[in-house]
Amino acid sequence: MTTKIKTTAATALIVSALAGGVAHADMDTARQALSNNDFPAAVEALDEVLAQSPNDAEARFLKGLALARSGDTGGALDVFNALVKNNPDMAEAWNNLGVLRARDNDLAGAQTALEKAVEINPEHGPAQENLGDIYVAMAQTAYSRAGELESDNAIARAKSQQLAEFIGGGMSSAPAAAGQGTSTPPAVPNVTRGAQAQVAVDTSTPQATLQTWAKLWSAQDVRGYLSMYGDAFVPSDGMSRSAWAAQRRDRVGSPARIDIGLSNTRIDRRGEQALVTFTQRYESNTYQDEERKALLMGEMADGWQILREGGADEVAFTVAENAAPAQTESVDSRIVADDASGELADTPPADAEAMQARAQSEAPPTDEGASQQPAGQTVAGQTANNAPAGSAPAQMQAESQAQAREAVERALQDWAAAWAAQDVGRYLNAYSDNYKPRGGVSLSDWVRGRRQSVSSPAWIKVEISDLQVSLLGDDRAQANFNQHYHSNTYEDRERKRVTLVREDGGWRIVRES
Repeated sequence: MTTKIKTTAATALIVSALAGGVAHADMDTARQALSNNDFPAAVEALDEVLAQSPNDAEARFLKGLALARSGDTGGALDVFNALVKNNPDMAEAWNNLGVLRARDNDLAGAQTALEKAVEINPEHGPAQENLGDIYVAMAQTAYSRAGELESDNAIARAKSQQLAEFIGGGMSSAPAAAGQGTSTPPAVPNVTRGAQAQVAVDTSTPQATLQTWAKLWSAQDVRGYLSMYGDAFVPSDGMSRSAWAAQRRDRVGSPARIDIGLSNTRIDRRGEQALVTFTQRYESNTYQDEERKALLMGEMADGWQILREGGADEVAFTVAENAAPAQTESVDSRIVADDASGELADTPPADAEAMQARAQSEAPPTDEGASQQPAGQTVAGQTANNAPAGSAPAQMQAESQAQAREAVERALQDWAAAWAAQDVGRYLNAYSDNYKPRGGVSLSDWVRGRRQSVSSPAWIKVEISDLQVSLLGDDRAQANFNQHYHSNTYEDRERKRVTLVREDGGWRIVRES
């Protein structure tokens, strides 16, 4: 009887920033080593922290994580067993302990730990899904055993096979031969998924920035949370930026858990600024509240960042009212714009492709490519009669939207093929020079990590399916697809989203989540 490991996004070890340790430099070294999959270095740095502060919950948690990812299940189990004994209300530690026990084929122990995790935090999604996986695995084992004990029980064997296929067990359909004993329990999700704990940072729109900000706060990713605030951010109450940052580090990093919920979001746009108002529900292990808040965001070269923060009536635009026409977006994504009468008029949703198609259909006819615009009039920064043939607008006029989508699809298929072939140079060439890694990682560190991740396995298979491409203008596109990654040591499936830009005559990835 053979088994395979099923891996899902919800069943990886979950990292949260818990009570901060005193050796910040060593903690930063450990986190960086973890992100680079250098587990021995991470353990060494964490041991230095624990030598000074043996009860540092975050350091103990990260050490357990590093041991688990390195394959030292026994060592990781020792760490997490001790951690939950000293911190019995730490849901994340119970969740990871459950996954490790399952990895050690202790399904009953895994069930106990995961039930404790969801008892502490009923909204802990990964623990809930892991617990469901355990229940399914236990049912599959019971059906398999029934099929072995009763050779004529075809129904039990069929149920066992169906559940094995459902959880990715990949079990042989043949029953065990008489006298071979109890079948091996189906393997449950692998715990060594690399950067699953990192929040995908998306600052492409004000709404995406708001959601990312809330997720980083909930994950207690202090560094990522602070990175959402721009250089021009001004704290309220006259507080200095350094004093504000120190306060936020303590308030974001100290609680055992934090959960941020958002609702009733309204976004007002004025040029390169957006005023985002929303209802915020905050809950930690010691405190909870709900309030109406506002964030003023500014559009920067690499996305949207927070400029002001406060109560809904305390934050306002800092650009002049006549700087640009105002737009409002509510949670149902309907666009509201000022009409000539000054009244607000609702218009249906419109994406970039529809607006572009409408603009092209309303454009005056041309004669053999020559513009009908009066001489000297500019279009997209070029005179109408001398737009460079190689510019993005000229290319978009020359190729249909279908052709542009096909070009994006080809670029992504080539990216996947280069990854599968472990052709590091071609793989990295699929990314723009302006690519922004997730989690605040520098581009050089990201490149170093990707070189190792792509070249290290003995073999890699990458398949993408259900590819959907949306054009976001002349030289920008977004693609959503299912990705199936499989190597000699690891396998997962996930839904991905990437943003691409037209660059050097091709399409390259600039953001990835």
